[in-house]
Amino acid sequence: MNQKEHIISLIARQLQGLATPQEADEIQQWLQSDAACQQEYEDMTLIWQKSGLLLAEPQFNTEIAWVKLDDQIALLTARERKPLHTVISIFFSPTAKAAAAVLLVAGMAAAGFWWHRHIQWQSFTAVAKNETITLPDQSVVVVRKGSTIKYLKQFDAAERRVELTGEAFFSVQHNERQPFLVTTGNSEVKVLGTSFLVHNTQTADEVVVVTGKVNVTDIKENNNKVIITKGQRAVLKQDHFYQDEVADSNFIAWETGQLNFTNTALPQVLQDISHFYGISVEVDPGLQTTAPSIPVTLHINNQPLGQVLDELKLITGLQVKKENGKTLFYRN
Repeated sequence: MNQKEHIISLIARQLQGLATPQEADEIQQWLQSDAACQQEYEDMTLIWQKSGLLLAEPQFNTEIAWVKLDDQIALLTARERKPLHTVISIFFSPTAKAAAAVLLVAGMAAAGFWWHRHIQWQSFTAVAKNETITLPDQSVVVVRKGSTIKYLKQFDAAERRVELTGEAFFSVQHNERQPFLVTTGNSEVKVLGTSFLVHNTQTADEVVVVTGKVNVTDIKENNNKVIITKGQRAVLKQDHFYQDEVADSNFIAWETGQLNFTNTALPQVLQDISHFYGISVEVDPGLQTTAPSIPVTLHINNQPLGQVLDELKLITGLQVKKENGKTLFYRN
């Protein structure tokens, strides 16, 4: 590769946003070496800008793109329209002519990524209520109200990847040759075929397995991972995994509408109720030490929150007050 070809390659990398600091410095040195270099650089940048816009069109056709690029250049120069190779000969230096092919190929690659990422991805948000959607592989996802899932309209051959913000329950079709991946801002969940819940917040991820087995990995540290199976839960918080057994189905209450407690400690009851109703219900600081010894047996089936709080008052003998945006149980 001669010096000219090397510079063209560096500029193509820079225009794609891939150039290293050292490569950027080399381009700057080249620009300062000769006044003509600046014009050549501007010519190549123009080719990149115009070809990138054309090649990013969803219904990409090579012949049509070349014609449109020809039109764009002709309009910019306000001269008589000519075939593309003639226009380049008139308006661009020999270096820029050689660069055109490199830049157009790079533009096609960049456009392909843009098309794959922004057009082929489907985004779905459950706005007013929980929603059930079927993915391209026939896996079924129940998306909790307020949550968003993104997925490819057609999964890649090597994997089935979705992105989740919020909470969703997955029933995944089994396929050993095409793993199913759920990524959040904190973790990646990998399965072959199973049913499980993923609850994502800004600070933590919770994964509960109903059937099968899943692998949960911290996206910040690939070596930080756990494997959980049916009836197990993993919580990733502050770069640490916490695991335990799940004794009830309350984790999916937002989908079933039911919460069941049998001699359950009051703090756990209030935690599940908070998650179900989307509000903060806690014990008063003065009850922190004794609250775990207060058992609750209660069945909730889509009841209004006020009714549930009244039942808890009768069961526990406690009172309820509002304080700093929280609902607190306290003892007189």
